[in-house]
Amino acid sequence: MSAATTSNETSKNSQKAPEQPLVMQIVVRRDLLDAEGWGFGPLMAQVAHATAAALHETRDRPETIEYLGNLTEMRKAVLQTANEDSLKKLANLLSSSTPPIPHHLWIEQPENIPTCLALAPNHRESAIKKALDKSGARLWKG
Repeated sequence: MSAATTSNETSKNSQKAPEQPLVMQIVVRRDLLDAEGWGFGPLMAQVAHATAAALHETRDRPETIEYLGNLTEMRKAVLQTANEDSLKKLANLLSSSTPPIPHHLWIEQPENIPTCLALAPNHRESAIKKALDKSGARLWKG
């Protein structure tokens, strides 16, 4: 094997796959649409609360700084989960990950109802995908 071939192979092996763009995943309880007093408007307010809280709590993280610095390219994915248990399961999976995955579980007051969870801006790491899959979170379907 020539030195040039070895050098080219080393260069190819050391190149990382391009990083995914930053995104925030927002997970909403689908069952609340059928609950009295809830609907799309109140659920949108829950999404706004959880998103603002997650951004505020992670404002010093490099990913959040980068995300907020490019307002025209912000990406969000809205997902649904079946009910309160699946939303809490997701929060527990994210919290118990090593390292913990930054997120905010919004609990509406004074009712004390977990309604929505927003993840801090991230590059769609595999640990996040696994937690979303294990909790049954899926893309929101109209």
